[in-house]
Amino acid sequence: MSPRESYSNRITRLLGGHDAVSQATQEARDFAEAQQLASDESARVCVVIEELIANLYDHGGLTEADMVELSLGNEAGGIRIIIADQGKPFDPWSARPNEARPERGGGVGIEIVRAWAQFVDYAVTAEGNRLELLLLRRQ
Repeated sequence: MSPRESYSNRITRLLGGHDAVSQATQEARDFAEAQQLASDESARVCVVIEELIANLYDHGGLTEADMVELSLGNEAGGIRIIIADQGKPFDPWSARPNEARPERGGGVGIEIVRAWAQFVDYAVTAEGNRLELLLLRRQ
């Protein structure tokens, strides 16, 4: 079965453990292929997802035992990305730019996410964090 046949225009996956970032990136790549996204759009989806998931484990307090829910949807305006996790609250749209760590290249990835995606919603609930964004299609 080809990836295109096995994916609808929406997927939800649970990711976790030491390879959650690579799992997320592979899911994004497979989804992009199944949706027949252009190579630049596919690359942007992968970069955004890799950045957000990596930050959860690097800075959000997630451990090997924690799971992250990743949802992707192909819509007319772009790719809808929803990430739910139990990490520390972090809204990438309200983080101050001076929190960047230029000595490590830190902060650059979030700026890329902000440039490529439109904020839809961020909430902290008893269940954890839920970030929703729309990766905009190139005009």
